[in-house]
Amino acid sequence: MFEQYPELRRILVNTKTDRAFRGVLWRRRRGYLVLRNAEMVRAKNEVVPLDGEVMIEAANVDFIQVLS
Repeated sequence: MFEQYPELRRILVNTKTDRAFRGVLWRRRRGYLVLRNAEMVRAKNEVVPLDGEVMIEAANVDFIQVLS
């Protein structure tokens, strides 16, 4: 589903559950996106740093923005 997005790019993932995550797309694995150096972006651009890797189920992704 996300083959056109290159790994190792900084992205913003907006989910269908109204959550947003920013980080480096490390890999795509078995229906999941794996982010490193991830942050959860809350309302009013409040950023919460997250430890470790974050796995987001691809079926829950609303859209992805590739950041520069």
